[in-house]
Formats: sequence, C-alpha cells, structure tokens
Amino acid sequence: MAYDADETRRRILAAATAEFAEHGLAGARVDRIAAAAACSKERLYAHVGDKESLFTAVLNDSFAQLGEAASTDFATVEDFAVAVFDHLVENPANQRLLSWARLEQRHDWASSFGVLESVRTTSVGHLERLVAGDGTPPWSADDLFALVLAIASAWMQLPGLPDDQPRTADVDAQRAIVRVAVGRLLG
Repeated sequence: MAYDADETRRRILAAATAEFAEHGLAGARVDRIAAAAACSKERLYAHVGDKESLFTAVLNDSFAQLGEAASTDFATVEDFAVAVFDHLVENPANQRLLSWARLEQRHDWASSFGVLESVRTTSVGHLERLVAGDGTPPWSADDLFALVLAIASAWMQLPGLPDDQPRTADVDAQRAIVRVAVGRLLG
C-alpha cells in the first residue's frame, strides 16, 4: 500500500484533537497521539513540527470548522446563532480546545490570527447584512458576534454531572432557546 501523506496528516490531526481536547497542551502526550494516529513519533514530527505547532494546527482547524459553519448566507441572525450552536453541539472538542488554550495561556495567538480574522470577518459581514434592514442595531456587529457566540455556547460552559447522574441535554429545546434569546436580544 502506498504512503498517503494527506491521510496520515488527517489521522494525526484527528488523534491530536482528541488528545488535546482531553488533556490540554500541557497534559497531552505525543506518544499517545502517534499511537492513536497509527504512525511513529518521527512521522508525526515530520508532518507537524513540535507539540506546540501541532496544538496550533488543531486549534486553527477548529476555528476553520467554525468559520465553515458560519459561512452560509443566513436569512436571520437567529439562523446564524442556531448554526453556531449546532456546530458546537456536533463538535464539542472544539469548545474544549479553546478553553484549554485560554486556561493554559501558552498558545501563540498570533499564529491563529489569520484564521480567527477570517471567521470574524465572515461572521461580522453576515451580521451587518442581517441587521441592516432592522435599523441601527444597539451594538456593533463585532459585539453582536461576541454575544451570539456566548449564547450559542452557553451549555458548553456548564460542567457535566457526576457519572451516577448523567446529563441528558434536550438539544432541540436548547436550540429553540438560542433562537428566542437572540431574537429578544435584537428585539
């Protein structure tokens, strides 16, 4: 079987996403990532460089995924908020990665600026267009983007319950709350 560099990189990023989401940058182990990706540590380093570079690649991939979720031409700000909520529900590791990056304070944010700026520009552009017909919004589009993100990620900030009391989230009810809350925010 021929070596497929793209497939190896995909496996490395998937394994690293799981490892960093679980343990953060400081607690993640490159040997566990390599084993989960079915490649040697040498191959891993050849693809991504050091552990910090791998974390940056994983975090930037997570930001890019959010950007893709926010890139649709939405009909309303509420639709935009629900799309962000759905993305976060479907990709819980992404929220954990961001939390680890903020908590550990070791991430070189300048290395993520291009991806973050792309997500912000796309999202703010949609929000500016969506609120333009409603008169002057009470906040800037950047502030509205921050508020929508906070509302859409509200449940991801809650700690899980102990194992003997599993949390069974009603995602449909939460999605409806996001829609109504953002609508009231603009109302």
